[in-house]
Amino acid sequence: IVVSGGDDRLWKTWGFPDGNILLTGEGHTDWLSGCCFRPSGTQLVTSSGDTTVRIWDLSRRGCILTLRGHSRAVHDCSWHSCGDFVASASMDGTSKIWDVN
Repeated sequence: IVVSGGDDRLWKTWGFPDGNILLTGEGHTDWLSGCCFRPSGTQLVTSSGDTTVRIWDLSRRGCILTLRGHSRAVHDCSWHSCGDFVASASMDGTSKIWDVN
């Protein structure tokens, strides 16, 4: 499974080798810049030009948490290997570590 995000404000998970779309998520109000699976594979984090970072529950197919605090577009996001923290980097010149528990 691969995840992608783009200018259409959507993230999509793709199954391989067929390349079929498994899930699609919407909720950001601007382009997506980053997508990353939680190490357990149960959740996804996305970053966007809308200044937010969102946590998605894949089994519920919805956003469960919106992280606000950046004042400009967020360029990337990533889970820590333990699965309890998310890092984000923004055009506002800051990086943030979020405790998602």
